[in-house]
Amino acid sequence: MESSIHNWDQSGAGLSGDAVYGFGFGKHGQLGVSMDNIRSISLPQAIIGLEGGGHLYTWGRGFGSTSDVHFPRRLPSSLCFIQVALGWNHMLVLTGYVKQVEGKCLCLVATTMESLVILKREEEELGGEYLVKVQGLDGSKVVQIAVGVEHSALVTENRVIMTWGWGEHGQLGLGSTYDQIIPQVVPLGEGLPRRHSLIKVYCGSGFTFAIIALVHIT
Repeated sequence: MESSIHNWDQSGAGLSGDAVYGFGFGKHGQLGVSMDNIRSISLPQAIIGLEGGGHLYTWGRGFGSTSDVHFPRRLPSSLCFIQVALGWNHMLVLTGYVKQVEGKCLCLVATTMESLVILKREEEELGGEYLVKVQGLDGSKVVQIAVGVEHSALVTENRVIMTWGWGEHGQLGLGSTYDQIIPQVVPLGEGLPRRHSLIKVYCGSGFTFAIIALVHIT
């Protein structure tokens, strides 16, 4: 991947005094630490220009006629971003409580406090990108997102895992190798702990991990 993203929130990551560091391959500016075409950096360097408030920043390789961006660029949006996950040519963002802008309150999904949207590079909004709500969630509240090269996954508040996208290697966990264009519920089987359990999902290039951990209530 040759682009970078970050959501700088005042809760969790991005508290006052926190820092983000870049290191590794940086030919297209994806490290966000220098205007020069640095091929690689082997020691962490601090990334500057990030501010709190749930803003979304992008930098790195440009596609088509778009130039590379070497430092974090804040995308103009009234949404408050909680989580971001980056794939090869797509990105998922999870939004939270909306912010008021000039007396207007904007929201993508009126029935939930959080909504899931996908970012594509097509139209002239958000600095060259536009946000599209992911279909097929039926008002479910999303608590975690994950992205592989060309597939996506999420976890709902009710501990349901859903996947969609590229399925050639069975990475969607649906019992087939078909691609899916809308989120599908992953069958985790019978007898799995649901009450007082924590579910997390993680995506690799062509595989997916689901971790279920019991939460002990004292």
